[in-house]
Amino acid sequence: MTRVLMIALDGLRPDMVDAATTPHLAALAASGTRFARARSVFPSETRVATPSLITGCRPGGHGMVANTLFDAGVAPDRLLRTKLVEDVLALAAGAESPLQRPSLAERLAPHGLRFALVSAGTAGAARLLHPAAERLGTFRWNVEDTEGATAAEVLDALGATPAAEVPNIARIEFAGRVLLDHVLARHCPDVALLWLSEPDVSFHWGGLRAPHTLRALRTADAVLGRVVAWRDAQPDAEEIAIIVLSDHGHVTGRGKRCLRTELQRAGFRAGIGLAPDIDVVVAPAAAPGLWLRHTSLAPQIADFLARQDWAGPLLARDPAILPDGRAAPLALLGSAHARSADLVATFAGDEGPDAWGLPGTAPFDAPDVPEGGGMHGGLHRAELATVLVMQGGPFRRGAVCEEAADLTDIVPTVLHLLGLGTEGMEGRPLRGAFDAAADAAPTEELHDLPGGFVLEAMRAPDGRLYPTAMRRMR
Repeated sequence: MTRVLMIALDGLRPDMVDAATTPHLAALAASGTRFARARSVFPSETRVATPSLITGCRPGGHGMVANTLFDAGVAPDRLLRTKLVEDVLALAAGAESPLQRPSLAERLAPHGLRFALVSAGTAGAARLLHPAAERLGTFRWNVEDTEGATAAEVLDALGATPAAEVPNIARIEFAGRVLLDHVLARHCPDVALLWLSEPDVSFHWGGLRAPHTLRALRTADAVLGRVVAWRDAQPDAEEIAIIVLSDHGHVTGRGKRCLRTELQRAGFRAGIGLAPDIDVVVAPAAAPGLWLRHTSLAPQIADFLARQDWAGPLLARDPAILPDGRAAPLALLGSAHARSADLVATFAGDEGPDAWGLPGTAPFDAPDVPEGGGMHGGLHRAELATVLVMQGGPFRRGAVCEEAADLTDIVPTVLHLLGLGTEGMEGRPLRGAFDAAADAAPTEELHDLPGGFVLEAMRAPDGRLYPTAMRRMR
C-alpha cells in the first residue's frame, strides 16, 4: 500500500531552487516529476492556499477568501484574521470548520486511512488544514500549540517547542523532528503533511536573498533531506511517495502604502469595521478587500483607483455594481464566494529586478512587512508561480511535466494514487505525473482586464482555466 509524505515550503519561488541553496530539493526534482507550470490560487495568500490544497477546490468553493477578511454577521466591528484559531472558529459559526468542502483527512477516514499534520505555520492555518482532527482521532500539531493532548504528547516525547524567531530555523527543525522522530513511528499515517514556515517568514521580514533568508531556506531544504533519508531507509521505501510544494511565490514589496489611508485622504469614510461613521471596510493585503455599506459607492471608488498609478485592475464579487468594463469578475479566478469582498483592489507590479536581481516588484498594503520585504497575495507572475515536485512510488522518474497544475490538483492526485475517488473536487488528478502520454500542455490565453491590464492564463484540455500572471498591456 502506497504511503504519501507531503512537505510544504511556505512561499518558495521555483526560480530559487538550485543545487547550491536547495540541494535536496533540486536532487528530488531531478529524480522525480517536476511541474513546470504549477500555480497558486487567488488571492495567493497562505490561509486561502491551504484550504485550496486540502479540499481540492478554489476559494469560491471552500469559502476561505482571504488571510484577513470582514464578515458583518460574525464580527461587525473588526476584521477577522485567519491566522488565529479563534477567528477561524468564529467564521465556522458553531460548526466544526468554516470550510464548505471536506478536507483530505475526511476523505481518507471512510476508507480506514489516516492523515497526520505537523505544522510550523500559524495555528489558524493548521486548523484549516486539518479541521476534523478531534472528531477523527488523528494527529494535528502546530508549533503554537500549548494546550491539549497533542501538545502534551509532543512535549513529553521531544521537549518544549522553541520560541518563534526570524529566521524561524529552530521551529522548522523541531517540526521536522516531530514528524520523523514521533509521528511516523507512533501514528503511522497513510498520508502526512509537514508544513514549514520558511522561507516565507524570512522572505517577508528580510527580503528574498538576504543572508538570513538563504540560511533559513537551506535549513528547510535540510529538513526535507532528512525526510528523504528516512523514506529511503524504510523497508517499503519504494512504496512511499514524496510530494514537495509551495503554496505561493513572492515579489519584492516596493512602494508600501495603506489603501485605507489613501481612501480616507480622498474623502471616503474607510475603516477596519463597520462603525456608524464607516462606509468602506478595508482589509490590508497585496490584494486588499473592500466591503461597502452601500454598493452605490463602487463607481466612486473605481474612479479614484483608476487615477492612481500604483493601482491595478479592480475585481468584483458582483461586477454589476459597476458599469460594464470597470471590474473583472472574481469568478474568472475561481474566487467569488458569499464571503468575498464587494471589491478587491490590486496593485500594479512590474517584471523588473529587485535589489538581488530577482524579477518581480509590486506595491503592497501590509502593516507589518517592511519596504523591500517579500510579499504575496496578488496576481503577479512571481506570486502565482509555485514549486511542485512528485517523487517515488509510481511517479515518473526524471520528468518535467508541462500540464497545467495548481494547488487544487495535488490532493486529487494523492487520492488517485491511493485508488480513491475525487468526487466533488474542482481539481483533477495530475495524470502526467504517472504517464508521459497523459502530459498534455495547455493552450495559452489572454483576458482583458480593466485599466489597460491583461490576465495571462492557461487552458487545460478539459477546459479548466489556470491564471498565470497579470500585466500591463504591451
